[in-house]
Amino acid sequence: MFRLATKSERSRGKELLRSSIPALLIFGFLLVGTPARAQLNSVDPTVNLVANLTTSLTVSAAPGLVNFALPPNGTATGSSAITVTTSWTLSPSTGRVSTYAYFTSAAAALTDGGGDNIPSSSVSGSVNGGAFTAFTGASPFAASSSLFLSFTRVLGFNKTGSHVDTLNLMISTVGLGLPAANYSGVLNIQAQAL
Repeated sequence: MFRLATKSERSRGKELLRSSIPALLIFGFLLVGTPARAQLNSVDPTVNLVANLTTSLTVSAAPGLVNFALPPNGTATGSSAITVTTSWTLSPSTGRVSTYAYFTSAAAALTDGGGDNIPSSSVSGSVNGGAFTAFTGASPFAASSSLFLSFTRVLGFNKTGSHVDTLNLMISTVGLGLPAANYSGVLNIQAQAL
């Protein structure tokens, strides 16, 4: 006992089937789920890092020019004090930093270029407001025309550091019998780390 479907019933069935297809597809995807994906990682290259902090020891001095109005037989102080800054970055084996001021020639700290000279013994320095002392001392840089400025003990906490000194200068022309002229010279300032 079969009954043949009418044309309208067949048309309704096709319509029902067409409207059900999207719902069936969605339902099917939900049942099946999304396809599984395997995790893939790249090879990890390595980069070696090397950092080097070199040791350094520097000295700066300002101003770069000090003027003197020399009397024929007396003393004259410099036009301004010199600020000396010693800075360092040192290795753990260093124990101290010493700073010196010196002239390369004890006989001619200043000269007029014509044979008339002011010796280093006639030039004095006052370090950090102390008494004036002649440039007659020894240093690692000059045998008998130096003046010691400062000494800093370097310990673990100050392997990198700095120290500031002030240096006032005075020139004595007493007993030199100098002729009127322009006298010039170079004061060297240098530090040593040991």
